[in-house]
Parts: sequence; C-alpha cells; structure tokens
Amino acid sequence: MEKLSAIEIGIRDDLAQVRELLQTFIDTSAPRLPISLKSETIIEDRTKDFTGRKFVFEEIGRFLHKNPKGYFVLEAEPGVGKSSIMAKLVLLLKRRCVTHFNSRSDGIVDAKTFLENACLQLIEGFKLRDKYPQLPENATANGNFLGRLLGEVSATLGGKKLIFVVDALDEVDLSLQSSGSNVLYLPEVLPDNVYFIVSKRPESLPLPMDHLPFDLMQYDAESLEDTKAYIAKRTSNSASIQNWIASHDLSLELFVGAVAQKSQNNFMYLRYVLNDIENGEYRDVSLEDLPRELTGYYRKHWAQMMGREDDPLLEMKVKIIYVISKAREAVSRGWIAKSVGETDFKVQQVLKKWDSFLRQQVSGEIRYSIYHNSFREFLAKDETVQSAGVNVEELNRQGMNNRIEGAPL
Repeated sequence: MEKLSAIEIGIRDDLAQVRELLQTFIDTSAPRLPISLKSETIIEDRTKDFTGRKFVFEEIGRFLHKNPKGYFVLEAEPGVGKSSIMAKLVLLLKRRCVTHFNSRSDGIVDAKTFLENACLQLIEGFKLRDKYPQLPENATANGNFLGRLLGEVSATLGGKKLIFVVDALDEVDLSLQSSGSNVLYLPEVLPDNVYFIVSKRPESLPLPMDHLPFDLMQYDAESLEDTKAYIAKRTSNSASIQNWIASHDLSLELFVGAVAQKSQNNFMYLRYVLNDIENGEYRDVSLEDLPRELTGYYRKHWAQMMGREDDPLLEMKVKIIYVISKAREAVSRGWIAKSVGETDFKVQQVLKKWDSFLRQQVSGEIRYSIYHNSFREFLAKDETVQSAGVNVEELNRQGMNNRIEGAPL
C-alpha cells in the first residue's frame, strides 16, 4: 500500500507543476468566466478521482508557448478520458477560460448553443455588457459575431492568452448548421493570443485547416502508468475494494496490474468495474473472471440486467433503456412511462437497476439520460437489444408523438 500511495503522491506533485506552468499564460487576477451550470456539473463529475495525464497537459503547455495562436485537437477513443482531461484543464486554468462541453446526454449538440455560450462568456468576462446589452439577432446563425468578439478581446489581453476549452466535437449534430462550415462554426483564422483546446474521437470532422492533432492512443506506456495510479488511488480510498482483494488472496500489485490490463487503459471501464467491486457486485467473481475491456463489461452487465430470456419484464426493460438512449435530452420518468406504455412505478423499478449507467438531473423532478455515449452505442449495436422482440418503429413513433403533444420531458 505504501508503494501505491507513493505513486499517487507523485502524480499530485506533477499536476501541481503543470498547474503553475499553465497559469503563466492567463491573468489569474481577472474574474472567472461565467461557466454554465451544466458545464459545472460535468466538470465536478469528470474530475472526481482524477489521476495523472501530466504528459497531455505538458503538451498543451508547449503548444501554448510555441504558437502565437491556434487549435490543439485532443483525439482518443471512447472512455479513455477526454472529457475528464478537458474538465481538469478548466480547473488547472482556474476557470479563466471559455468553457463549453458538448453532450448528447444533456442535449447540448448544436452550434447555436455553443455560440451563445461562448459569446456570453466573452461579453461578461471582458466587460462588454455596455456595448452588447444583448446578443445581436444573428449572433448564433454563424461564426461572424464570435469572430468580431475575438478580435476585440484579443486587443485587450496585454500579452496573456485567451483559451477556449471545448469538449466532444464528435457529439455535435452537423445537420443543424450550414453545409461545408467548420464544426460549431469554429473560425478558420484566429487573432493572435487566441487558442482553442478541443477534443474529439479519431474521426473526420470539418475543422480549421491549421490545427495540431494530439493522438492520445499513441501513448500506451504513459496511459498505463496513469491507469495503475488511478486503480491505486481508488483502492487506497476504499476499504471495500481492499477487502475484496484480501478475500481473493491477492497482492495489491497483482490486482492493480491485472485490472489495468483488462481495462486496456479505459477509464470508463475502471470507473464501472471498481464501483461494482466496491458495491459488492463481484463478491463471488474471481479476478480472472472480471469482464475484459469496456464492451465486455457492457455485455456482461447487460446480460445480468436482462435476466432470463423468459423473464416477463424483459421486453419492458429493453423498451425503457431504448427510449432513454434515443432521447436527445434528459427525460422524466413520466415521459418514459408514456413512451413505453407502462406505469411510473414499473418504470422506476427498472431505472433503479440501471442506476450506474444513468445520469440524474433534478429540475423540479428527476430526469434521466445515458451517462456515456459509449453505452448508447453499445445498445445500438448489440444483437441482444436488437433481437429482443421490441417494435422499435412503434417506440420511435410514440416518442415523436410525445414531443408533438408537448408531453413534459
């Protein structure tokens, strides 16, 4: 345990050095930029138990130091920790950056929302409210007004830098913006001292021509060390995980190494599996029989949640999780019940069993959305879901009717 604690302390010290480096680029005496409540919620969630990633932040620091302006594009597969890195970056910059988290689960998927969010942060943060008491009528139609604000703000920076942190470009719905435009209408040319740090999956998106890609998947050795440090941190903070290790007659080193190997450096996998161990879900499961990789975890958990093939509630379970996965924003229990033709009580029974995969938002009443896009995609591809005898067309039609009739989400 002492060895694992030393790893964790080393990681913390490394991030302290990175924090000092990044904060040399910004005016730390300036007021924080106004971050939306949804972004704050995402930041809090994704930075819980954050560990490592020093090499990524150092690369961002070098990019900011060497370039007079530009785009830094963090690329990685689902579940590897892009959103967590971006959320931690906001904290390392003491929230003195323009912040925007695209999120299909929260219905934040369009350029209009980004432009409104970014422009309002600039207006409030750089005291332009007298000049712009409200956004111009066409401010969110394209990137022209944002470009004008960037020019005005860049002239006032006094040698410091204006940094945008924009997460999950791959979750943006490009069908909602003009054909041929950059994703989110990102400006093709930036003023000096203006930088965008953005993240996406390794897929083709319309980006400004001059950008620097950073492929996180090429850093296996560094990611493995961070993975082990994360497992060590979670283990040292959890008596339940320590008891599981002891009950299976394992050494800490063997446990950390084996779980890291099974995870394939996927932090979403680690979050789920370590939570399940902590909650007693794997009490009688051996280390060898723990699921392998994120898809393996989803498949095993899906089988456990669905139960027997002759379960009379099977079709209802599939319907409920399907309508949540297809919803464009968080939805209420009443909306789900109406979509699947069941009572609120039955829906609530199912939702309790899916708790680890759902994000809950309280806005008058609890609303539900899929926690991570990788699980939504698993549901779309998995043969069990597709062959469970559910009339998908009818469910989609009922969901559309709910929206037309103004049923509360």
